[in-house]
Amino acid sequence: MKLDRIERMCAGLLLLALLVTAPFVVYAAEEGGNPSTERLITLMRPAPKPVEKDITTLYSYYEPSTVLTGNNPGRWAEITNGFAYQHKNLTGYASLSHFNRYDNIADTANFGTYLNFKDQYAHLEIGFGWLNDYMYNIQTISEYAHRLYKDLFWQIGYCYRGKTEDDSHMMYPGLIYYFGDSYMSADWGIVCIEHRSTGYYGTVKGNFTITKFLDLWSGVAFGQYLYDIYGYDADRENGYILFGGVTLKVYKDIVSVKMGGSYGEEAPKFIKRSLIFSGTVKF
Repeated sequence: MKLDRIERMCAGLLLLALLVTAPFVVYAAEEGGNPSTERLITLMRPAPKPVEKDITTLYSYYEPSTVLTGNNPGRWAEITNGFAYQHKNLTGYASLSHFNRYDNIADTANFGTYLNFKDQYAHLEIGFGWLNDYMYNIQTISEYAHRLYKDLFWQIGYCYRGKTEDDSHMMYPGLIYYFGDSYMSADWGIVCIEHRSTGYYGTVKGNFTITKFLDLWSGVAFGQYLYDIYGYDADRENGYILFGGVTLKVYKDIVSVKMGGSYGEEAPKFIKRSLIFSGTVKF
């Protein structure tokens, strides 16, 4: 059996597992609060473009942060390593993440896939967490986009998270506009946490190609439950996040390095300052 055929079978099995699992985990009865939505809404994640030659990608992400919760300063950190494999219009990926917040450790694993067609694309992801009390035990993400007019797409996403307290559900309709190798998106999100009030947030972000060696990316998010540190109802947890940076294409489109940062606040008193570093290698 040729290697190409094996890789296509693996990608197909991953997609089948996601399609079978996603509808059922929504009903998994967890007691859980809402982990931070920050990572989801600040992530730059357009649909991959179809390719003629198969591509394997290795990537790493590191985000050290200083935080202030009430009068208690501390440090947070995230380290994520993963890989992706793309065959024509199908992309599968897997990643492992390690979180350290005030010396409390949490780990998660995520598996996902993209399906890209001429006028539409879909994204599915399932994740699992273990030995933690602030990240999810299980997470599913389902996203779909369809061409509205020329290079303008409408999109909608849904995210379920089960924790050790109240489950959370997020739905975020929006628009994304592609121009050349650049894109901008705007979303309006609804966050429902069981046994608590409903929150709302908005986000605008973009990635702009300046030269063939340099991209600029930036965005802003504002609203409720962006971090959800205190576990209050939505009207007591208003906040905002500013983020941005550069992506340097070190060697053609094979090696790239991302550097940036973010600053966020949320009532009643939470402040987070982060640096962002990541690297990508394709072959």
